Amino acid sequence: MSWIFLSYELSDEISGYGDGDRIKIKKSREICCGDSSNNTEFWMPTHFGTHMDFPFHFSQAGKSQSGYKADQFIFKNIFIQFLDLKEREDKLMGAEDFNQNYPADIDILIIKTYYSDLRSQEIYWKNNPGFQPSAAKKIKEKMPQLKAIAFDSISLTNFQNRELGRIAHKAFLMEQDILVIEDVNLSQINQTTKIAELIVSPLRMVNADGAPVTIFAKVIQ
Repeated sequence: MSWIFLSYELSDEISGYGDGDRIKIKKSREICCGDSSNNTEFWMPTHFGTHMDFPFHFSQAGKSQSGYKADQFIFKNIFIQFLDLKEREDKLMGAEDFNQNYPADIDILIIKTYYSDLRSQEIYWKNNPGFQPSAAKKIKEKMPQLKAIAFDSISLTNFQNRELGRIAHKAFLMEQDILVIEDVNLSQINQTTKIAELIVSPLRMVNADGAPVTIFAKVIQ
């Protein structure tokens, strides 16, 4: 077995949702300029890069990051589903996309849409794969122990269907109690990949509605 990252390194070269705010990185001290150390400052939105949405993101009554225990970010039963949406006209994943038989004990569903291949292109944020609200109920019915979904799209909301995306976020986060992990790096995942364990490590902030995450995957070779 070996450990790999399923999260991207933060960079101001990558797009934000809707081509919005990106991370801002500044060198505050540099040895090359006569300082005694190298120091860096940064500012960023909480929903940028590989990140997790908490229920508080779309509901004032929803649970924030502070309401979760550490073991809720460790996953032992992982299922990977492949849905190639690069050429599919309809970019919204609905209940019909999750009709297969899944192991009953799955605690995280990873969905590879193959949009990792397009991350440097405008289409990645402008017409990204998203979810129909109906998908949340079907996924939880099929996988009753599910704690989270993770996928290689910049948002659960398709940018062309933003109002529907807000409803879908509420369906996953509030109605079905499923955490949402967006902009995941699945470039190393293929049809033969088996993941024995997954650790999602969010940047800890008080009462956060979302947070950048580092994802560690123990891959069976």
